[in-house]
Amino acid sequence: MKKIISGGLLAVVCGAMLCMGVDAKYVYYTNDIGVEMTELQYDKMLSIHSKKYVSHMSQEEFDSYKDVNIVKSGAVYYKTTYENGVVVKEEAISEEEYNAAPEGAISDGIVPIASDNKYVETSYKKLNSVLADHGSEYRLIGVLTWKKIPYCRSYDVFAYRLSNMSYSGFSGTQVYYVNGVHNSIVYDTSSPGYKAQASGAGVSMNLVDGSNITGYELTIVTTLYGTSGHVYLTYQHAQSDLTREQSLGYTLSSSGLGGVVSFSNSTIAKKYDGMSGVHLVG
Repeated sequence: MKKIISGGLLAVVCGAMLCMGVDAKYVYYTNDIGVEMTELQYDKMLSIHSKKYVSHMSQEEFDSYKDVNIVKSGAVYYKTTYENGVVVKEEAISEEEYNAAPEGAISDGIVPIASDNKYVETSYKKLNSVLADHGSEYRLIGVLTWKKIPYCRSYDVFAYRLSNMSYSGFSGTQVYYVNGVHNSIVYDTSSPGYKAQASGAGVSMNLVDGSNITGYELTIVTTLYGTSGHVYLTYQHAQSDLTREQSLGYTLSSSGLGGVVSFSNSTIAKKYDGMSGVHLVG
C-alpha cells in the first residue's frame, strides 16, 4: 500500500534534504582577502596555522590545503621569561596557558619590579607539525607561531630530521606583522640559509627586527616519501646575536637540540634555547 505524503510534509522533507546538500558547501568563513571556507575547511586551516594567518591566507595556499587528509599532527608550547632582557626561564606550557596568553610585542608585557629595579618580560611560541597524506607521498608542514614576540631577533634554525623516509623539495616563509599588516619573506633550496643533508634539511631565518613588529609566523614545507618512518621537527631560537654562518654550523642528529640540530661548536649551541621538538610517526 502506497503512503501519501502531504504537501506540507513533502516540503519539509525536501527542504531538509536540500539543507543537507547545501551544508557541505555552506560558506562558514570568508577571510580578509575574500577566500571562502566551509566550517570543516576553516577548522582544518586552524589545525595548521593561527587564526591571524588564516585571516590573510591566499586562495592558492588554501587550495593546496583544503583537500588534503591530515593523518598526524603534534604541537609543543613554550614560554620564555626575561629579566632586563636576559633569559631566566624557558618552560614548556599547556595549550590552555598558551591560548590564554596575550598577543603582540614583548614590550606590552613589561612588569617593573620596583624593589629590585628589574623588568620582567615574557614571550610565547607554538611549534606545530602536520603530516598530510597525498596518496603515494606525504607533505610535512611545520609552523612556528610567535604569539608574543621574542626579545632577541637573530638567526633562528627551523629543521627536520627523518628516519626511514626520504624527502624532496623545500619551501618556507617568514610572515611578520607590522601594526597588524602582514609581510613575508620566502625561502627555497637556493636561499643562503638553506642546508640539506641526506636525513633532512633546515633553514636559518633571520627574524626581521623593528619596534613596531607585533608577531611572526614561520613555515617550512617539504614532500616526504615512504610508507612508514619517523619525522622529527624542531625550531631553535637564538637568544643572542650570531651570524648566518654560525647558525649553519650544525648537522642533523638525534642527540641535537630538539632531537634534530647538533652544533659542532658548544658556544654556538648555548646561544639557542633548546626548545623540544615534535616527533611524528608516518
